[in-house]
Amino acid sequence: MKHFLKAAAITVMILIVLLAVNVICNVNGHELDAVMTGVVASIGALLIDSGLARHEKNRES
Repeated sequence: MKHFLKAAAITVMILIVLLAVNVICNVNGHELDAVMTGVVASIGALLIDSGLARHEKNRES
């Protein structure tokens, strides 16, 4: 359950950052593709979560 909550928190933080980027781009007249935004969010969350899990595993050893 602990890992699930960490992954959920990471995903929420990434989505908040992407929301801010999307708002800034829309104000400046640039439209971002929703599919690519979703792909970037999922890949970013996966990389951060795997990095944290690896760091935690190394710290336990």
